[in-house]
Amino acid sequence: MRRTSGTRLASLVVAMVLFGAACTGGGAEEVAGPDATAGGTPTSTPTDDHDIPLNEGTPVFPEGAVVLRVAIPEPATLDPMRVGDPGSVLIVRQLFQGLTRWDPSTQEVVPAAAESWSEENDGRRWVFTLRRGMTFHDGKAVTANDFKFAFDRIALRRNASDIAYTLERVKGFLDVNQLGDVKQLKGVKVIDDYTLQIDLDEPFYDLPAVMTHPGLVPVPKKAVENIDRFLAFPVGNGPFQMATPWASGTEVDLEPFDGALETPAIDGLRFIPFSDASESWLLFRDDAIDISEVPIGQFEAAAEEFGDEGYQPFLAGYYYGFNLDAASLRNKRLRKAVNLAIDRDRIAEEIYGGSMAPPRGIVPEGMPGFEDDICTELCNFDPDEAERLVRKLSKKERSITLDFTRGEPHGEVAAEIKSDLEEVGFEVKAKGYRFEPYLKRLRNGDHRFFRFGWIAEFPVPDVFLSSLFEGQSPDNQTAFQNQKIDALLRRAHAEKSPEKRLELYLKAERRILAEVPVVPIGSFVIHWVAQPEVDGLEFDVMGGFDAVGITLTE
Repeated sequence: MRRTSGTRLASLVVAMVLFGAACTGGGAEEVAGPDATAGGTPTSTPTDDHDIPLNEGTPVFPEGAVVLRVAIPEPATLDPMRVGDPGSVLIVRQLFQGLTRWDPSTQEVVPAAAESWSEENDGRRWVFTLRRGMTFHDGKAVTANDFKFAFDRIALRRNASDIAYTLERVKGFLDVNQLGDVKQLKGVKVIDDYTLQIDLDEPFYDLPAVMTHPGLVPVPKKAVENIDRFLAFPVGNGPFQMATPWASGTEVDLEPFDGALETPAIDGLRFIPFSDASESWLLFRDDAIDISEVPIGQFEAAAEEFGDEGYQPFLAGYYYGFNLDAASLRNKRLRKAVNLAIDRDRIAEEIYGGSMAPPRGIVPEGMPGFEDDICTELCNFDPDEAERLVRKLSKKERSITLDFTRGEPHGEVAAEIKSDLEEVGFEVKAKGYRFEPYLKRLRNGDHRFFRFGWIAEFPVPDVFLSSLFEGQSPDNQTAFQNQKIDALLRRAHAEKSPEKRLELYLKAERRILAEVPVVPIGSFVIHWVAQPEVDGLEFDVMGGFDAVGITLTE
């Protein structure tokens, strides 16, 4: 029996734009309080009165202003509880500040809106002390109530937030997110204006890392009372604030916010949406853009000219899984033969053109402490051994149905895998599905050998291990069940020492791979470049950067 908590089923197959499918939000609804919902992009600019001026009809930035121009994929939303696509995440990171943040230099969780935190009751209770003097962009003080309001809003069932899973260990989550009979999380308590207490159902020492998620940020209740306005002009507490309202398809202009923890050195930040990196690259080469992604085919040349500091592992994995509820896939010899038959290097190089790297295991390269390749035995291309294993299978076992989502590059990957499997003696039927029917197949358990992707929205290996393979996880689409591994993961959650916790996660990953419920295909690499005038820019494994420390020199 799996636990019935908020699931990221869509993320299981979307895995953001890198996997070839766009994330979209639902419709907007004007509701007050934690019930307030928000969908994707606003299609028009609200004109009602508000505390913050719109600056309509005036230049966004004064003449001579130092403005950083960043090319991004079209953002789907600026509502923190909806963020998932790369463009939205990057913008929201500049507008809001959560309790903690990830420092890419030290690879540690460091204070942000919370100046400190402590744990009690063996990791079941966490107390965050907020910084005094922090305000929202409208001048209102940021208090513990604003975090509680935001967390309740995310967890509420009717809001159907894709990031609700981040709070599933909080006491009372089931009542709010699944049963829907209460509207506030029992485990989130306001002790006073600057003290927030979070009680969990089980020990979990990675909670401060979870709180680095870009959507787990304070939201002022008054601002979301007019949800249309909030979609176009979100009010945050980050180092940048909205300079003008935003509508779908337009640039997003941000200006420094003097009341933030750190004051930006630049005068403005302009995010310019493009359909793909090849479009923005042309403008980058003409010095019309300061930061851009590099299109496939330009990786080597761009690195030589602009440096490779922005070439970073991205914590996203591409996989095929075996639905172990299907009797035809329960033979471990079959699953191992499938793994050995696939030429992952060819997929990475010929289909993804260098934006994919072969897998190191289940957890992608770039996760702190997970550098060693532990998938050598299983992931190496060995068609001779695969063919030998296939010959030991019955004729019925050699027949495999491969399920994937339509569109490229997924169709190309599926065709390559089909060809590789047929070369070693499998009979393969490949079936492509549109996105929604594919999700329905996963929900109904009709899938067999199936494609999926997964992203870590905070740097914790448990995002991959427990989410995808723990017996009670709603996102465990392989139906993998192993009580010893479940116990090992629980030990990791309850381990206070980061070093020992890491060892337990690594042990769990090795044991999962030994049972072969999955075929790791590869993980991803981001390729950003910046003009020579851009200083203080540091990309991270979450796929983005914080602009507050950036300067532009002559």
